[in-house]
Amino acid sequence: MRRELLVGLVAALPALVAFLAFGALEPPDSVGYISYAEQLRAGTLPSGPALLKEAPAPISLFRTPGYPTLIAVTQSLFGTAWKATLVLLQIIAHAALAVTLYRTAVLLRLSQSLAILIALLPSVGLGLVMQISLLTDAICAALLGFAALWLVQATLRPSQIALVAVGIALAGAMLLREATMFIAVVGYGPAVWLASRPENRLRWFCSVFFPILVVTALMAGTNYVRSGYPVITTNPQVVMVQAVLPLVNQQLPIFDGEDLYDRTARHTLRGREYAKIQELNGKLFLAGLNAAEMAEAATQRYFRAWWRFPGAMFIATVSRYRDHFLALAFYPTVTLRYLAVYAGLPRPKFTDPARLWKRLLWKGNLSASVAAWLLIDLVTRVIGTAMGLAAMAAPFLLINQNDGRGRVLLGTWLICASFLAVYLPVHLDIRYLVPIIPLQCLLAATLWDAARS
Repeated sequence: MRRELLVGLVAALPALVAFLAFGALEPPDSVGYISYAEQLRAGTLPSGPALLKEAPAPISLFRTPGYPTLIAVTQSLFGTAWKATLVLLQIIAHAALAVTLYRTAVLLRLSQSLAILIALLPSVGLGLVMQISLLTDAICAALLGFAALWLVQATLRPSQIALVAVGIALAGAMLLREATMFIAVVGYGPAVWLASRPENRLRWFCSVFFPILVVTALMAGTNYVRSGYPVITTNPQVVMVQAVLPLVNQQLPIFDGEDLYDRTARHTLRGREYAKIQELNGKLFLAGLNAAEMAEAATQRYFRAWWRFPGAMFIATVSRYRDHFLALAFYPTVTLRYLAVYAGLPRPKFTDPARLWKRLLWKGNLSASVAAWLLIDLVTRVIGTAMGLAAMAAPFLLINQNDGRGRVLLGTWLICASFLAVYLPVHLDIRYLVPIIPLQCLLAATLWDAARS
């Protein structure tokens, strides 16, 4: 118990230091969540024609209700201290996740020192930035991480309570991000299948997926009552258009129809400018379309693009992956880079190795600080990349070595892969990968443990 308490306290320290230095970070998306929370507190959540005519993307349809509700509750309970309270709640959630990661590592027979190390590594990762940001990512990542780790624990030590906890965690994550239902199907579904036995498989699936099915139905039903459309969110009116922008930039005929949507898109979208999507939705709104209709039309064009231009869409999908994503298990300079960016500060020069190498090779300017930062970036990136590669190979090499942990962790591997499978075809922001960082650490450490024993 003392070790677990120590892990939790140490895991919280980096985020607490960052919070004291930068305060609660409010990226552009934070405004929408706070606005939604204000509607909830005021009891002015619109419905019917008032909702559909509120804006091109009414915030209470465009966003899921979980995080705004959390903001509204903390505002009501803690007044002007609500931001600090919410950030501290997010930090506590990730500290608890670190403890859960430690317990899972011990169950997988990792040494105490190795279990503590991998439990603490994510605390200096990108999750640190999310923990002090007013965004859904910190709580959502914690819930998805809990779900994955509790599933491993339930596999090693069967427990009905653990399975119900997995289901509740997924349902909570669904309230925070609508993509959770796709990740649950693509990743957690196969993981539950692998973890269960034929005689208890139905019970496992019901325990894990019944809560998220209920929450999804309630979200769609509530929006149907309010708007007349059974949508989870109208987020596709933006992200589905964003997904085809690379093809628009190649001048492929994505919007070649003669209806209102295609004609407006043809005359509005230019290249990869994200702002043009807002302009498109604004024009369509003035022409009479509402957010739900735009979301449906955008989704239809997205799947039509896959049908007509599968090669171009595949290339666009693959191109969304960045090489440094592989090193996220341990890449502190990326954490520092995004900490500054989310705080509204210029990107620190030492977090741009390409510029430093150019300065070194072309200008011959080798200062001690430049050399030091290049060395730090190189060493940490090599370590992070090695961990990423080890995580990718872990279950397969373990199974090949007849190590029973391989089959247990194959489900964890599938959960990690599901984030890429769901987000890459549409839109992948680096913060969407925060949930898999602890899982990558666990996979890599287990392979390391097997290799040295």
